[in-house]
Amino acid sequence: MTLRQIRNYIIAFAVVVLGLVGLNYFTNTTLNDTMELTIELTTLQEVVQSIESIRDSLEEERIAIGQYPLSGSAELLDRIATAQDEYDQAWARVVANRGETMAAQISEIEASRETYLGLLNDVISEYQSSPASNRSSEKLSEAINYYLQYLDPKISNLAEPEIAKLNEKVQIQSTRSLDLLRATQGATFLGIIISGIALVMTVLAVFAMQRMVQAIDLIVSAANAISRGDLEVPIDVEQRGEIGDMAQAIERMRTSLKAAIERLRR
Repeated sequence: MTLRQIRNYIIAFAVVVLGLVGLNYFTNTTLNDTMELTIELTTLQEVVQSIESIRDSLEEERIAIGQYPLSGSAELLDRIATAQDEYDQAWARVVANRGETMAAQISEIEASRETYLGLLNDVISEYQSSPASNRSSEKLSEAINYYLQYLDPKISNLAEPEIAKLNEKVQIQSTRSLDLLRATQGATFLGIIISGIALVMTVLAVFAMQRMVQAIDLIVSAANAISRGDLEVPIDVEQRGEIGDMAQAIERMRTSLKAAIERLRR
């Protein structure tokens, strides 16, 4: 192996390493993007699940309040209170995640919710004021009509974009995850190749360096002999490339000097 070959191997190895660095950069970038997307996806899931919980609690609240004028059962009041607590907890999660980006829409829903709660309390108060004869059914119809006309559409308008965005992000997440998997597999495969190349190059370099050192030792010994006037020691170096060329040049110089001295002696 010549010095030029060693240089070419080093250049090739450097190119492969640069390729690996570029692939690692792509992998890390994809991983960071995937992590950010995962965080956003988690937030979207929490918002969508919270809205579903809101819908469930509103449904439970309507069922309980619809049955209350028929029996006036205290258990129904407990169900209503429980449903309202679940609504408040789910709504707090929505506000925590969307309070800044959807402030106006959230404010409208909160105002409609307060109005709706007032109408529901009127149903309970009307029944409790006169269980035998009251207008609680009319109050209930008024509350449900308000819910259907004002509160439910606003919650739907809040939910639909979030669900659409969630579906979109899920598809993007799937694509990103696949890209990350491919990049990771590519980096692993390329890393194995580079490790193999490095091992082979190391073995070849060690072997070549040993031969070069031996050849250089022979050249140095021959040059020292020539400097002492000993022109009988031939330079027998079986080395190709630059070191072989140098050995041949010194050998030609030795033979030329020897021939010139012999001519002078004659």
